[in-house]
Amino acid sequence: DTAPSSTSQQRKATPTTTIMAGSKNTPSKKVATATAAAAGKKTKKRSKTGKSAKPNFNTYIYRVLKETHPSIGITKKSMGIMNDFVVDMMDQLASEAKHDLGITGKGEKTLREWHFNTAVKLVLPGELKKHGVSEGTKAIFNFKNYKKK
Repeated sequence: DTAPSSTSQQRKATPTTTIMAGSKNTPSKKVATATAAAAGKKTKKRSKTGKSAKPNFNTYIYRVLKETHPSIGITKKSMGIMNDFVVDMMDQLASEAKHDLGITGKGEKTLREWHFNTAVKLVLPGELKKHGVSEGTKAIFNFKNYKKK
């Protein structure tokens, strides 16, 4: 009886599988952590001090698309472009409202509804301006009425 060598036992204990990144067969984090722990490697934790995550409006864009055109889909690349457009528009509106807050000169630190109303009038063109102001006014009205109940 010859005992198997220690190297052959190690090979059996830690099976190696080659999986390409991004494939559907990638193991879950638990499996990856267990495999790394079995191999004696330490896993690094990601620090949370990096850049903040970009807002994601994909769900809302998809809902609006399905309300307006139920039979039409959207590709991932197109959704990314639409998301960038919405994020950019929100950024422009917020910066314009902040600029308007600074111009008032009263030492205010709170953005009010009329700051955003003014920002929408300055940033959006023509018909979008009218729709933006009316939808914003309607949203504020509904919010105040819901709050009273």
